[in-house]
Amino acid sequence: MVSVFILGGGRQKWIASLQDILKRNFAAAWMGEQYFFSESEHPELLILEAERLSHITAPQSIVLCKEPFSAPQSADLPPDAVGLLSSSNLAAAEFLHSCGVRTITLGMSSKDTLTFSSITPESAVLCLQRAICDLAGNTLEPVEIPLTLSRQCEPFSILCAAAILMLSERIDSLKQILF
Repeated sequence: MVSVFILGGGRQKWIASLQDILKRNFAAAWMGEQYFFSESEHPELLILEAERLSHITAPQSIVLCKEPFSAPQSADLPPDAVGLLSSSNLAAAEFLHSCGVRTITLGMSSKDTLTFSSITPESAVLCLQRAICDLAGNTLEPVEIPLTLSRQCEPFSILCAAAILMLSERIDSLKQILF
């Protein structure tokens, strides 16, 4: 099971879109400060959404930072965790760096590790611009992956879902996923 911690303030539109993408394609358990839901006894993904956490011990976890992001005074994250963030989220970048966590930037900039080389209402081409290691330590080389979009999705939620799948050894399922 992969643990995903979504940290930061506010409820952004892309979170609902990410939730929908992951619920449609995987057995996921979602927890927030005031909710919990799971449609499976054995979830593949455990997702916790909170404004702040200062201590995470789950091995091989993914930390997705949303904006606005306010770093805790002190934090302890697993050394094998991976941080996902928008390249414009400088507070999260500083926080993850100070915790010694490797990061993957998501967005539409040529500087981002995961981006789109093209996107239309019906399709997108996902672009991994630099080699990354998944949670198991396998190297994923730069690649472009065509996606079919079955409905309107927030672009950032697609990037987040794709990054979670790549990191959890499911890069091959990206072409079949329901976006």
